[in-house]
Amino acid sequence: MDILLNMQKKYLNFSKSEKKIADYILSHSNQINNMNINELSQKTQTSNATITRFVKKNGCKTYADMKLSISQSLIPNETISQDEIIDEVFLFYQKVIKKTQRFIKPEKFQKFYQLLKQKKHIIVIGASSSGETAKTFSLRLTRMGLDSQSYSDPLWMVMRANIASKDDLFLAISNSGITDCIVSTIKAAKKQGSTIASITSYHDNPVSQLSDLTFYVYNTRFVNNEKFINSQFSNMYLIDVLTTYLQKDDIFKNTMIKTRKAINDI
Repeated sequence: MDILLNMQKKYLNFSKSEKKIADYILSHSNQINNMNINELSQKTQTSNATITRFVKKNGCKTYADMKLSISQSLIPNETISQDEIIDEVFLFYQKVIKKTQRFIKPEKFQKFYQLLKQKKHIIVIGASSSGETAKTFSLRLTRMGLDSQSYSDPLWMVMRANIASKDDLFLAISNSGITDCIVSTIKAAKKQGSTIASITSYHDNPVSQLSDLTFYVYNTRFVNNEKFINSQFSNMYLIDVLTTYLQKDDIFKNTMIKTRKAINDI
């Protein structure tokens, strides 16, 4: 397993000091190879002992072993132009896509497809910016002929969950996996017998623990660039992948084409 992806997966289980170390390493991974343990301690305002514990928690024997594992996990940067801003944005998207690719497990696609075929209703939920992503994915599913709805308002999603049934599939989109309204909604839906799928960034968070099927994506908070606020890019990349996979089904594909033609999108 890529050690950097593994850090993200374990992130919620780290202590406060360990999260400082993880934040720095995940955001400055290309600098760690030239940094000794004392320098990392100063950068993260933690102790050498804390870093040593962090190293072992991530499956490495020594700090040197961890640096080697990090260097092996780095993604080479590519540029396509001579314009600094264009390259900066391109490199951001490139890193997010390549990191998310490493998280995606293709064997889960078929299970998701089967759930969509089995369930009568698909309810896609997300809060804040994830709510917009939920709306987009729900629309994609509708255009493939599925009965799909999206909810971003906490009260509406909880109300829908309390009248849910075993015929419903709830798909929760939550990068953190700890958003209260999302967690309470899928708890209520699960109590009603619904199946839960999710898209999130961390393992062992409440959303993934409640889910029957979970897709993991790279969290853009770990890209070292404070100018970028697109927290949904990895989610949208996964949704594009899932949409493409689902259209292997001729019914879904033809229905999508039909709806696109209806609005002159093709």
